[in-house]
Amino acid sequence: MKSFKIEGTDEKIYVEKTEEGLPIYMWPNLNKKNFYMTLNVRYGAIHTEFKLKGEKKFIKVPNGIAHFMEHLMFYMPDGKTAHEYFNNLGSIINACTTHDFTYYEVFGGTNFKENLDYLLDYVYTPYFTKENIKAERDIINEEISMYNDNPDFRLITTAHKCLWHKNKRKNLVSGTKEDIKKITIQDLKIVYENFYHPENMFLVITGNFNPSEAVAIVKQNLAIKEFPKYTHPQIKDEKEPNKVVNKYYEENDPIKNAKLKVVFKVVKSNFKEYLDDEIKLYTNFILKSNFGITSTLHENLFNNNIILNPLDYSVSIYENHLTLMVGAVTNYPDEVIKYINNTFANLEVEIKKLNNYKKTLLSSFILTFDEIEPVNSLIQDNLIAQGVELKDLLKIIKSLNTEDLNKILKKLTLQHQSIVVFKPQK
Repeated sequence: MKSFKIEGTDEKIYVEKTEEGLPIYMWPNLNKKNFYMTLNVRYGAIHTEFKLKGEKKFIKVPNGIAHFMEHLMFYMPDGKTAHEYFNNLGSIINACTTHDFTYYEVFGGTNFKENLDYLLDYVYTPYFTKENIKAERDIINEEISMYNDNPDFRLITTAHKCLWHKNKRKNLVSGTKEDIKKITIQDLKIVYENFYHPENMFLVITGNFNPSEAVAIVKQNLAIKEFPKYTHPQIKDEKEPNKVVNKYYEENDPIKNAKLKVVFKVVKSNFKEYLDDEIKLYTNFILKSNFGITSTLHENLFNNNIILNPLDYSVSIYENHLTLMVGAVTNYPDEVIKYINNTFANLEVEIKKLNNYKKTLLSSFILTFDEIEPVNSLIQDNLIAQGVELKDLLKIIKSLNTEDLNKILKKLTLQHQSIVVFKPQK
């Protein structure tokens, strides 16, 4: 079993890989009472077109299938569900699908072996029937209706539709009701057989447990299962244009105050000499300086009752682009948009605050190891993003400097913008 130390801390991550190809990442902490485990699949909502090794044609499956699969995995051939089994153990389970991956989680305090065994058992036991598909289709339809009734959720999803031409992040993770009507047992089998393979998955365990025992449990469990040869499916790569789909979108909603998002789509190739983690940290600092709670803009808007809540801001890094997003709740959306755009046109950074920013990041990183779930998520997100190695994250934070900050600032080309506004119905 290999291990590596997180630089700048006393924390150690253990790593093992089974013969079937499943990597296991473990952070044991015997000072904790509980354990938390996630079985992760590198398959998410954007992976709807792919071809198999040696094949020429791409296979296309309906949008929303990754999320649909997540729901169906809890059914077992004995007529019970995974929920029933884990409830009897006193453990909490759930699952989540994102655009990039799907994970199945277990949180417990006792019966470590039984919990780990059954997590592997139910995820590696596909059981798709017409009855189960119909039942979950009805449940997911209710979820979609609930999302459609949430203006904050729709604001974000509308912003993505305005940004992306081909990038499948423009689609809902759940798919639409029309999408999930199209999902068949054959579609589910194709996805499961090609993506739910140990070589396309990884297991993360954090908390109170013994790494050697965990590895022994996993190896014993997988040894009696049969896995086909991994097909190495190739996801269709579609070139995303730099321009946005829609520069301005507005609708009237049954809401009390207007909500808006101002988003810039920036070409990632502008920052070739920088790692994704570096781009994100620097651009986040730039947004924090200009739109954060201590910024001049925020104080002006908030103190004059032009915005009702602090401005929200975020940076996202994708395959070929990054997005800078600023949002507001206000009674004066047109006025706020002018202020935000004017600030973007004159971005500034307070160099003297960079050291404080670094200290905050370092402190936040170290405090992550106070709880088992954030550590699990840290490992999980790092493996999905495939950025700088986890052990070197602190090194990246410590290396932030004013010279590179100014270079990043100059490379932020902001000509591709989309604005989404939801206004109260008159």
